[in-house]
Amino acid sequence: MRFRTVIAHSFGPFKDQSLDFGPGMNVVYGHNEAGKSTWHAALYAGLCGRRRGRGQPRKQEQWLEERHRPWSRSDWKAGVIIELADGRNVELTHDLAGRVGAACDADFAQRDYTKEILADGAPDGSRWLGLNRGSFLSTACVRQAQLLQIADDPNALREDLQRAATTAEQEGTAASALSRLEAFRRDHVGSERAPTKPLLVARHTTKEAKAELKAARKKNEELRTRRRQVARLEHEAHTAREWVCVIRAIVCERQAQTASQRFGKATQLSLSFPDGRPPDSAHDASIAERVGAALRKWAARPSKADLTEPKGPDAAELDRKMRELQRRVRTARAGAIHHKAEATKHRLAQAEVLGKVLAHETPLDTESSEQIAVSVTAALQEWKSR
Repeated sequence: MRFRTVIAHSFGPFKDQSLDFGPGMNVVYGHNEAGKSTWHAALYAGLCGRRRGRGQPRKQEQWLEERHRPWSRSDWKAGVIIELADGRNVELTHDLAGRVGAACDADFAQRDYTKEILADGAPDGSRWLGLNRGSFLSTACVRQAQLLQIADDPNALREDLQRAATTAEQEGTAASALSRLEAFRRDHVGSERAPTKPLLVARHTTKEAKAELKAARKKNEELRTRRRQVARLEHEAHTAREWVCVIRAIVCERQAQTASQRFGKATQLSLSFPDGRPPDSAHDASIAERVGAALRKWAARPSKADLTEPKGPDAAELDRKMRELQRRVRTARAGAIHHKAEATKHRLAQAEVLGKVLAHETPLDTESSEQIAVSVTAALQEWKSR
């Protein structure tokens, strides 16, 4: 049997609403108080209905009425559309308030199947499973509270299965119920040796999913490691760029200092040589040669004389020689001054001659020009050799 649709004509808070199911397992989920338990109870009531027997209502009947009978409406009705193992599609409708129901073909044939599943005066669709209202509620329609009870006492499920087998219709035995359960488990769950059944497929899928999850976590960790490396490299690159800027600033500062020093030296040289460039290297070489000769003479000077014992002339002789040297120096100076004066007079005379020659306004003949050129050349040579 497979449920295709559960219909809440008037059940609990629902009015003319339905819930369709797909092939295989269906999961109904929602927030608290969204109506999941109400749909679960409507599925049971739409399949099994309510018995019309005498006596006090049973415990599950009281629970169903207390929890899911509408408060604001007088009608109370639910139904289901199911697909049987023989291929029939059957729609069951139950008037829970009047405790009557019907089971008809859901296709175009509209055949009535109510008599096939009649039990306690009302149709019970669980009889197609070899169960009844009580055993179906204990085995195939387990509520949430019963799940917790089975987790605490697993033997309760075995007792319910045995009770379902003993309270089923006469042709349904415990062996047939167990056989059906085993067939359902074989077809819809499978075993460790059935590679195409859901159990082994689910385990393989779970194993593959775990492997993929492990690989994904490993890649995620690698990605995080790479991101940390990238962040570290970016920080190092930023630090390196800052150091490059600092080094460039230091180099520019050093270059500026060097340029400033060179400019200062150039200024000093410009002030030292206002008339132009300094003497050439030949002049510097002659100066260096003279300085070297002087140093060599200084190094070869005689050692300091020992004055402890008189070995030379006395003081009177030295005084006489000093006065003689002074006289000679004065004579030499007077001669030099007289010689320079004569030379100056001669140069002045030559200059006057040149002035007269160069100041002549009339043109000169060739012979006079040649004599003047010879005189000027001689005078210039004498001036250079002064």
